[in-house]
Amino acid sequence: MAHSFEASQKSKENGMILTITLPSLVSDLTLLTRLAVALLLFSGPTVGSSDENWPEQSPEGYLVPQLNPKLSFPAAHGSHPGYRIEWWYLTGHLFAKSEEEPTRSRRFGIQATFFRLAQRSGMKDVEGAAFGTSQLYLAHMALTDVDGKRFYHEERLNREGWDASAKVGDLDVHNGNWSLRRVEGLAALDATEGSMTLRGSILSDVSFDLLLEPSKSSVLFGEKGVSRKGADPAASSRYLTFPRLKGSGQLEINGETLTVAGELWMDHEISSSQLGRDQVGWDWVSIQFSDGREMMAYILRKPDGSPDSFSALAWIDAEGRVTHQKLDEYEWISGGEWKSQKTGDVYPISPRVIAVDPATGERRTFEIRPVFNEQELTGGLGGISYWEGACDVVELPSGEVVGRAYLELTGYAAGDDLGRRLRGE
Repeated sequence: MAHSFEASQKSKENGMILTITLPSLVSDLTLLTRLAVALLLFSGPTVGSSDENWPEQSPEGYLVPQLNPKLSFPAAHGSHPGYRIEWWYLTGHLFAKSEEEPTRSRRFGIQATFFRLAQRSGMKDVEGAAFGTSQLYLAHMALTDVDGKRFYHEERLNREGWDASAKVGDLDVHNGNWSLRRVEGLAALDATEGSMTLRGSILSDVSFDLLLEPSKSSVLFGEKGVSRKGADPAASSRYLTFPRLKGSGQLEINGETLTVAGELWMDHEISSSQLGRDQVGWDWVSIQFSDGREMMAYILRKPDGSPDSFSALAWIDAEGRVTHQKLDEYEWISGGEWKSQKTGDVYPISPRVIAVDPATGERRTFEIRPVFNEQELTGGLGGISYWEGACDVVELPSGEVVGRAYLELTGYAAGDDLGRRLRGE
């Protein structure tokens, strides 16, 4: 382990940049990396559960999220190494005032994700045990320059001890100089007092230092505190979300330093599961409405493109109360296709979500419109590409912009069987 390997790729075609940094033992990490990329992209709850025969561990010996969990804070925001998969996933929209045009704001989309994947070797059956190099850490950073129509991204992979770790008992995760840390507060599920810092960079082009403060309390998705991904109870997760965080700080882009402010969405999910045998990918969206409410919706796709019954939608009202809706209560209609010039993959961007508003009982239609199309992460590290980007939310038929969103589309890479990778086949 004294030797290391680094590979780096850069492409500024269409404003897209990719860098890859790998530690030693590359051959050992390749399969795990691809699995991690696929497993760790998804976040989304599914309602419905059974108390009978609920397992404590997966067949591989990893912990399974339990029903009606008694969470302790701030420990719930920290790492849980007894579970196979864990991620802290942030997306949002930032704005900077222009010195040349004081009445106009420059807009940016931001994505920052920290992933932890436990390897089978060295696995312990007690959460909090010393895992050492049995933990693998993957991270993605992306910035969308809306006005400049430029998309920047970078990804990293490190073993624990190779400049990457996640603290048990508190929110403190880092990968190189990228970090997400709790500063104070956030000591209960319904806490709105407290803050965290997010620091990151993308090659030599972008860096940012943000303070994040909750505008409303966190929420726990899923019936009885568990999010289901399939019929097997072991295919479940604990899904904790801050649906609206006030973000403020400094953003440096191509040598220009900007003071920015905006709103972010943060998911923290732990699981030991994989996609079901008949699932090949997902389409997911998080929406922050202008009226102070939020929505999360997704479909899990079968090989024929039809949605799996474990797809779901959730509304969050202004007070933080969650209303779940099952697949038979809403529609997800794929939008027009966009073909990537970089990978040749085709994505169904601009989907429509049709759902009953729990506040009014009215059936409403929302179109998710990307700020521009070229927001694809090309997956050079794990061999799996996906689309994730900043969007506006337009209500139809009025055409009114009623919010902002982040859209994620996975499992569309040509020749890549996401479901097979997730099953380890």
